[in-house]
Amino acid sequence: MGRKIVALVIFLFGAGIFFLGMLQTNLNCDKSADSCVLRSSIPAMHLNIDSMRFKMTDLKEITCERRTQASRGSGRRAYYELTLNIKNEPYVLETCPNFKICRRHADKLLDFKHLAQYKNFDYKSSIGVSNVMGVVLGAVLIILGWKMFFDKNEPDDES
Repeated sequence: MGRKIVALVIFLFGAGIFFLGMLQTNLNCDKSADSCVLRSSIPAMHLNIDSMRFKMTDLKEITCERRTQASRGSGRRAYYELTLNIKNEPYVLETCPNFKICRRHADKLLDFKHLAQYKNFDYKSSIGVSNVMGVVLGAVLIILGWKMFFDKNEPDDES
């Protein structure tokens, strides 16, 4: 019975990591109303986690900041965070595998902010580089917990 409890804990822990790894941040702006909404959600569960309203004029700059994470072997791998500076507070919108992709996304947002031809804008971020490891680890833990829970080979006590 103790093995089933451990398997259930591993399964639930893996499911939590899996769904948090799927966290997505979206930016919706309307120039005519001078308002934007930054929303974090988990689309697979149709769950909104956080929402923040701000004026478009409060969006000061959009930058690509370099970060590193552990990679296979003993090295480290770089990725870039697309960061919005709102009222001197940084908010990460998305992570990108290289600077060129990050800059392309930042330019798209800057074009919207400065060009008069755009009235409404909806930017949906992808899962991102930093969350892929969480999704993979969560899936592995879900499979491990599932296998442990339904495995028929119970060890016999030899008394």
